[in-house]
Amino acid sequence: MSAKGEDPGPPAPLSAVYAVMRHELRTLLYAPLSYLFLFGFLAALSACVFLIADFYASDEASIRLMLVFLPWVAMILVPALAMGMWAGQAGDRGTELAMTLPVGPGPLVVGKFLAGYAVLLLALLFTLPFAGTVLYLGDPDAGALAGGYLGSALLLGTCFAVALFCAALAREQVGAFVLALACLFVLQLLGWDALGRVLRGALPAEAVDVMALYSPSTWLRDMGQGWVEMAGLAYFATLSAAALFGTALVVGHWRRGPVTLRRLGRGLAAGAALLGGTILVVALLSQRPVGLDLTAEREFTLHGGTLEILERLPEGSEATLYWSAGEGSVPAAIKSHARRVRNLLETLSDRSDGRLLFREIDPRPDSDQEIEAQSGGLRPVPMSSGDRFYLGLTVAQGGRATSIPYLDPRRERLFEYDLAVALNNLTRERPPRVGVISPLLPSSVAAGRREGLSFIEELKRAYDIAVIPHFKETLPQGLDALLVIDATILRAELLYEIDQFVMGGGGLVIMIDPFLRFNRASNAVNPSPDGEVNDISDLLLRYGVRYTGEVVVGDATLASPVADRDGAQMSFPFWMRIGKDGLSDAHPATADLNEVFFVDPGALDLVEPERAVALVTTTGESAGYPRADYGGKSPRELAAGFAPDGRTRILAAALRGPFASAFGPGPQGEARADHRATSDGEPLVFAVADVDWLFDPFALQQAEVSGRTVVRPLNDNLSLLLNMVEYASGDPALVAIRSRGRLQRPFTRVAELFKRAEGELRKEETALTQKGAELETRITEAVRASGATDLEGLPADLRDDLRALYEELVGVRRDLREVRRRIRSDIERLGRRVMVVNLLAGPLLVIALAVFLRWRRGRPRGL
Repeated sequence: MSAKGEDPGPPAPLSAVYAVMRHELRTLLYAPLSYLFLFGFLAALSACVFLIADFYASDEASIRLMLVFLPWVAMILVPALAMGMWAGQAGDRGTELAMTLPVGPGPLVVGKFLAGYAVLLLALLFTLPFAGTVLYLGDPDAGALAGGYLGSALLLGTCFAVALFCAALAREQVGAFVLALACLFVLQLLGWDALGRVLRGALPAEAVDVMALYSPSTWLRDMGQGWVEMAGLAYFATLSAAALFGTALVVGHWRRGPVTLRRLGRGLAAGAALLGGTILVVALLSQRPVGLDLTAEREFTLHGGTLEILERLPEGSEATLYWSAGEGSVPAAIKSHARRVRNLLETLSDRSDGRLLFREIDPRPDSDQEIEAQSGGLRPVPMSSGDRFYLGLTVAQGGRATSIPYLDPRRERLFEYDLAVALNNLTRERPPRVGVISPLLPSSVAAGRREGLSFIEELKRAYDIAVIPHFKETLPQGLDALLVIDATILRAELLYEIDQFVMGGGGLVIMIDPFLRFNRASNAVNPSPDGEVNDISDLLLRYGVRYTGEVVVGDATLASPVADRDGAQMSFPFWMRIGKDGLSDAHPATADLNEVFFVDPGALDLVEPERAVALVTTTGESAGYPRADYGGKSPRELAAGFAPDGRTRILAAALRGPFASAFGPGPQGEARADHRATSDGEPLVFAVADVDWLFDPFALQQAEVSGRTVVRPLNDNLSLLLNMVEYASGDPALVAIRSRGRLQRPFTRVAELFKRAEGELRKEETALTQKGAELETRITEAVRASGATDLEGLPADLRDDLRALYEELVGVRRDLREVRRRIRSDIERLGRRVMVVNLLAGPLLVIALAVFLRWRRGRPRGL
C-alpha cells in the first residue's frame, strides 16, 4: 500500500484490461449503432440461410448453411463494428481521453478487443434459435453442432482483431471500414476456388494449396464437421494475437509522437516476425493432423479394426497417392479432401511400425508419373474447365496390388473403410472368393458392369466374384461364401450342392422377393416352402426359417414418401425406411447400422428361434397385402387399402449352425459316399425377404468418372450386404469400420408430420379414390355397351347421364386434390413458420436486449 498522497502508479495489466473492457462495453451497449449492427448481422445471416439457400428444402439437420454464409456476413459487418474504435475525427474525444489514461497500449487494445468481441459473441448467441430449429426438425450430430459454433466464435474473434488493426492504421471510419473489408476479403479469397484460377501459371499450385491453410473458411469448414484440429486453433489464436500486437504497436506510436524511421523499422520487423510465426506454426501443425473428434460416430478417429489390419500388414507394403497437387484449377473442396486423405495415409504409415510406406506422386500431364498412375488403374477426372486431375490410390505388396481409381469426396465418410479393404487384401494370401447365383446377373457381370447393379462393383473391391449360372448343377471349388439372389428355380442337383456347401462350413446369403420391381418376369414364380426340397425356400425351412411370400409387407410407421402417377406426394407403406429401432443390436451385421431401405418385401418366421437372430423387423403398424392382387394396383390404391394388424414382422434374419442336411444321402435319393449329414462347425446362413433393396436407386447414387462408376450410399443397404458377406466368408474384420457414421440426418419431424396428416385424411382420400374409380368404370361400361365411338353418337338421355357422371367425376377429382393439398398444407405451414420465426427471432432478441438495458439504465439507483 502506498503512503498517503503518493502516486499509486499505473494499474496492474489485468485490472487495466478489465477497466477498459468495462468502459468500452458500456459504451457499446448504450450506443444505438451497436443495436443496428446486431440487427443487421442477424437479419443478413437469416436471410442468406432461409431466403437464398432455402434451408427448409435442404432436408439436412445441421448448421452447415449458416457456416457457409457466416464468413461473408462477418467480412462486411465486423469492420462496421470496429471502424469507430480508434476514430480520430474532430469532436471525438474518446481516443484522445484514452491516450491520457495511465494504461499501456497493450491493455488498452486488449480491453477494446474483449468489449467488441463480447458484442460479437452476443450476436452469435442470438443465432441459437436456428440451432433450436435444427434440433426441432431432426437429429443433428451434437458434436458437429458444437464444433460449428466453436469455429464461428473463433472466426468472429479473428475477424474483429484484424478489423481493429485496420482501424488503428486508418484512424478514420470510412478508411478503416474499407481497409478492414479488403484485408478480410483477401483472407477469404485464400480459400476460394477463384484464387487458383487467377494465380494459375503465376504461382505453383502447391503454393496456392498452402495459402488455403490461411483462410478462416478452411478451418471453419472442418470444425463444422466436428473435427477441431490443432492447426485450426493455432491459426485463429496466432492470427488474432498478431493483429492485436500490431494494433498495440500502432497505438504506442501515437503516444510517442511522430513516427521515425527507426521506430517504423522496429515495428515492421516485430509485425513481420509475428506474422511469420503464425505462418510457420500453422504450416508445421498441419503436417500432422492432431485434434479433437467431436462427432457422435468418431468419424475422424482411426477405428480399432483399421489398427488391427495394420498389425497384420506384411512388411514392404506400400500406399501411393496420386494427387494432382500442381493443378491450380481443382476446386477447394477437393483440395481439402485430398489434404485429409494425405494426412490419414501419413498417420497410418506412422502407426504401422514401418510396415506401410507412404508415397505421394503428382502425375503431371504427359509425364512418366502419369503413365505410372494409368498403369495402376487410375484415370484422370475431367473438369468443366476442360482441365483434369488425378486423385487416386494404389496399394501394393510384393507382386500383389489393388487400386482406388478416384477418392470421391462424396465417399469421404467411407474412405477409411475403402482404404482398410485395400490394406486387408494384402494380409490375405488371396481375396475371399464369393459365388453369386442369380438369374438377374449374366456371367459377364463379373468382368463388366450392368446398369442398376452397382453393388456388384462394391463387392469386387474386396472379393473375387464368381457368377454362377442358375441352371448349373455344380458349384466351383474354393468358394468362401455363396450369395443366392432371386434364384427361385434351381436344379435339384444345384440345391444339393448349396446344401453340401453349407454342410462343409460355407457361409450362405439368400435373398427372396415376393414382388420384384427390378425384374417383373421373376414374379411369375413364387417360392413356397413345403415338405420336399424343391426350391431355395425349402432349404431355408430346413435350416430354421420359413419364408412367407404370399403377402407383400408394409408398415405405416416406416412408410417412405413417394410421388404417384400424377406427381402428388404420398406416404407408401410398402417402401420402408427402417431405422435403429428396427435393426438388431444383438448381431454385428446390423448393430452399427443406422437405416436401411426395403422395397415390397416378404416376411420370415423363425422356426428355431434359439439359433436365429431377427436382423430387420417392422413395427406393430405393419400388415401384409395379398401378393396376387399387388401388381395390378396403383401405389395410391395399395396405400388406401393398407390396414395395420398390430403384428411385427421379420424381414431379414441370421442363423448359426450346426445344421442338419436338408437332403438324404443324395440330391434325388441316391447314395453318395461324400455326403455330409451334418455341418462342419457353425456355418452362418443369412436370409432376406427382399431383393430390390440391393439395386440402384434404392441403395446407391452413382456417377460416371472417366468411364468408372463412383457410388455414394443413400442409406446402409450396401453396408448390410457387405456385412453379411463379410461374416459369411469368415472374416468380419471390416464390419465395424464400414458401419460407423450416419450418412444422412434428414428432417425427421417433417416426415412424421406428413405421415400423421396423411393418416388423419386417409379414410377421406380412400373414399374419394374409390368413388372416382367407380365413376370411371361406369362411364367406360356405358360407352362400351352403347357401341358408340364418341359422346355425340349416344342417345340423348344416355348422353345427359354421362355428362352428369363426368361432372361428378370432375368434382370428385377436385375434392381429392383438395384432400392431398391439405395433407401437404401442414408441412408447408411448418416451413413458413420456421422461416418467419428464424427471420424474426434474432432482431426481436436485439430489441428485447435494448429495451432491457434502457430500462436498467433508467432505473433509480438503490431500487
